[in-house]
Amino acid sequence: MKTITSMTACGLLLAGYAGGEDPLVPVGTLNVNQNTVREGVSPQLSWEIDYPSAVTTVIDIEPDDDIVTKCKLRVQVYVIGVGITDQSGREYPAKSYIHYSSSGWQHIYTGVGSDVNPTRIYDDRIVNAGERIRFCAKLNQSGYDYYYNPSDNIEVLMDGDSPPNNAAGYQHQTSASEYMRPYIKNGKLALGPLDIIYAAELTHSDPNHYGFDLQDTIILVRFTKVNN
Repeated sequence: MKTITSMTACGLLLAGYAGGEDPLVPVGTLNVNQNTVREGVSPQLSWEIDYPSAVTTVIDIEPDDDIVTKCKLRVQVYVIGVGITDQSGREYPAKSYIHYSSSGWQHIYTGVGSDVNPTRIYDDRIVNAGERIRFCAKLNQSGYDYYYNPSDNIEVLMDGDSPPNNAAGYQHQTSASEYMRPYIKNGKLALGPLDIIYAAELTHSDPNHYGFDLQDTIILVRFTKVNN
């Protein structure tokens, strides 16, 4: 029972580099010895390049999909989309939360896909090393349960992973991999190096059901190193 509300999400993958934070793209400095910049003398150059880290250098993703931070980090949470509709196109709301071991469950979003703003930061906080992070979401109607990680209904994805290959629930709907198209390059997820995605299925519990398509709620979490 899903149809996707199309959104342009490319802006989520780009951010400026500020000193003291981990760069999202290689950045560097080039220095020239001014004393040797004159005709007939080869200039002396020196340079430094900072390459982006892999997300596993700043967090551990445990077998139960809990995330444990390895250092002090800024955590920013975006909602990429909510894709729950019926055959007629009527939208249904979902709600999502992230649990921080230092502060408990924090509400991220409640609503339908057409109200999602994929450029908005829905949660923004600084956490210390050793913080444990979990995710849960549900269809925001009675009779439906929350799904927590670990669960077959929630996938944790990072840069370089294959997107979910589940087919769309109905013929006219968009699959999770098509929904994540702005984040896919050469068949793999092309996220920021310190980003992860939570992809959740909220209306079916049987992975073999045609409606099990892992695009009911898709959340992007961005980590940034914070240097004291």
